[in-house]
Amino acid sequence: MNEKPVDYLNGKLFPMILKFSAPAAISLLVTAVYNIVDRIFVGNFNGTSALAGLSVCFPLSYMMMAFALMCSAGGSTFFSLFSGQDEPDKMNKSFGNAFVLVCIFEIALSVLLLLFPNPFLKLFGVTETSYPFAILYYRIVALGCLFQGLSQLFCDFVRVSGKPILGMCVTGIGAVTNIILDAVFIIIFDWGVAGAAAATVIGQIFSTLFGAYLVFGNRTLVCISKQIFRLDKKLCIQIISCGFAFWVAQMAMGFISLVYNSQLGKYNGDAAISVYAVVSSIMTFVIMPASGISQGIQPIIGNNYGSGNYKRVMETLYQATLFSVSITCIIWLAVLFFPRQILAAFGGTEEMFQIGVTGLRINFCITPVLGFVMLATTFFQSINRPTPSIVITVLRQVVFLVPFLYIFPAFWDVNGIFFAQPISDMLATLLSLNLVWKEKKHMMALKR
Repeated sequence: MNEKPVDYLNGKLFPMILKFSAPAAISLLVTAVYNIVDRIFVGNFNGTSALAGLSVCFPLSYMMMAFALMCSAGGSTFFSLFSGQDEPDKMNKSFGNAFVLVCIFEIALSVLLLLFPNPFLKLFGVTETSYPFAILYYRIVALGCLFQGLSQLFCDFVRVSGKPILGMCVTGIGAVTNIILDAVFIIIFDWGVAGAAAATVIGQIFSTLFGAYLVFGNRTLVCISKQIFRLDKKLCIQIISCGFAFWVAQMAMGFISLVYNSQLGKYNGDAAISVYAVVSSIMTFVIMPASGISQGIQPIIGNNYGSGNYKRVMETLYQATLFSVSITCIIWLAVLFFPRQILAAFGGTEEMFQIGVTGLRINFCITPVLGFVMLATTFFQSINRPTPSIVITVLRQVVFLVPFLYIFPAFWDVNGIFFAQPISDMLATLLSLNLVWKEKKHMMALKR
């Protein structure tokens, strides 16, 4: 289980990017499995309305991950920056404060969700036929907020401690547990959406236990003591502000999913919402490799930026961009050539095929550019410049996208809803290119 110490400042760059990115990407992909496997099992064994019930609840996962990533990404960023500055006490405090913040936010979120289920489900766009399935899934999954948050926190800190493979195992254990229990609960016990929800929460608990074993068992660079868990107001503000771009990104995706559900429900009800369940699931598979590469380069960029090695910071971004776009292209081609087969895997009906085959192709028509947008967002967060990350995310996911979701259907009917995402992504790509170029000039000026 031991991994060699990483030389962030002088080691060969691409092998290092690959070493950190591959486990991070796999880790995120298996995290996505939590929701996608649920959908495949429920879609095939419980029907379209049950699948729509799960899709309606999808904003829940975004909300849980929003607070988890805000704290874990912010904390792990400062962990890397302080590592580059050789300040171990501050490194440890970064973990301790991030841990306490995750507990506070996730417990508060769980209580809020459980107290007001109907208002949230109405906001999510639940239909009359999908409500019985949605409320069942919602109540069980809401109990798992804390475990979702802690598993993400442990995964991130194991990874930035120079142990990306073990970080991958934190989420991998939960995903494997989830898949096995999905089969048992849904197929054998016939528990339907309740079984899918229970499998998800139990998987998250297993991930949390393994992550705690690694971090609290002194198997990472974190040195545990009571002092590191005392909240430092200044550090907490820094962690939250640094990770806020991730909170915005996740909450925006949750908001967008309910806008999609609302708009699609006007056209074809549960069938259209079920198609979006497939679209969002496949989008997860497209985004996660790019996001994994983004997370993989975070400690490399953070350590080099903390040491003032700005040229290596930019070289890391260039190589990661080429890698990310190449990987994303493979998934993009699969979606373009095999949309019907993908829909069939989720228990697609003929009505879903009529909407979804064209919808998938439209929605993913320029997907490879997302590789760069994801990297640009993490790039700014890794150098403790959260504002550009927030700007990119808000414009892409809200300011550009939401008006398009309401305007385009007037011209292209239901297909207009699927056109909104690629056009928004293209505008976000142009914005990202401009902001990265300006930051590069700023860093080169500092170097002089």
